[in-house]
Amino acid sequence: MCIYRYKATISYDGYNYYGFEQQQDLPTIERSLILAFKEWLKEDVKIIASGRTDKMVHAIGQVIHFDLEQDLKEEIVVKALNSFLSPDIRILKVEKVDLNFHARFNAKGKKYIYVIRKNEYDVFKSRYTAFYFNLDLKEMLEGTKYLLGKHNFRSFCSIHTNQNKSFVRTISSINIEDKKDYILFSFVGDGFLKYQIRRMMGLLIEIGKHRFKASYVGEILNLEDPKACQYVAPGNGLYLVDVYY
Repeated sequence: MCIYRYKATISYDGYNYYGFEQQQDLPTIERSLILAFKEWLKEDVKIIASGRTDKMVHAIGQVIHFDLEQDLKEEIVVKALNSFLSPDIRILKVEKVDLNFHARFNAKGKKYIYVIRKNEYDVFKSRYTAFYFNLDLKEMLEGTKYLLGKHNFRSFCSIHTNQNKSFVRTISSINIEDKKDYILFSFVGDGFLKYQIRRMMGLLIEIGKHRFKASYVGEILNLEDPKACQYVAPGNGLYLVDVYY
C-alpha cells in the first residue's frame, strides 16, 4: 500500500472557533478539516499542524500535513476540500511532499502579527482587531527590547503548559507599524509557547497605558513564573502569518 503525504497552506477566520485543536464536539479548525475529509473521502484523515492557534485566533498562512492512500493532483485536493469547508476556512495551496516532511517538527520559525484598532470602535472590525487608544508606542517599543533574543519565556506562557518542556525560545524581530487606523505588531521567532504572544502583548498594552515602565517586561521575564504575567490580550487581534521551513 502506497502512502502519499500532502502539505497544505490554509487560512481561517478563527473568531467562531475554539482554536485549532479538536476538542470533543466543540467547533475547531481541526474538527472542520476532519469532517471535510470524512464527507469527501468517507474516511478518517489525521491532521498534523505546524502548531495550535488559540480560540478566536486567525491564520493567514497556517501549514498542515496529512497522508492519503491516493495519488491525487494538488488542485483536485484544494477544490474538493474547499467544497466541504465553511467559507471561513480556505485551503490556499496543496503540495505533495516527501514522507519525511513534518508540518510541526520541520518548522524553523513563525511570524505572527497582532492588530490593534486605535481610533473609534468599529463593530464591523471588532472580530478581527483588538481596540485600544492613546497607547504610548515609544514606551511599548522600548519594552519589546527585553523580549528580543533567546530567553526562558516561562513567565509568558499558559499556566497549563507542560512544566517539563523547554520554555526557551528565540525571538529574532519585533516591529511596530503605526498606520492611519491600526497599529501592527509583528513577531518573528523560532517558535512560540501557548499564550506567549498574547501575554507579551497584554503586558505591552499595559505599558502603553503607562501602568508600568518598559523595564517591567524584563522583571517579569526574569521571574520565569507562569503566574507572573496576568495580562492576556484578546485572541481576535492575533494572526499566524507564515511558517518557515
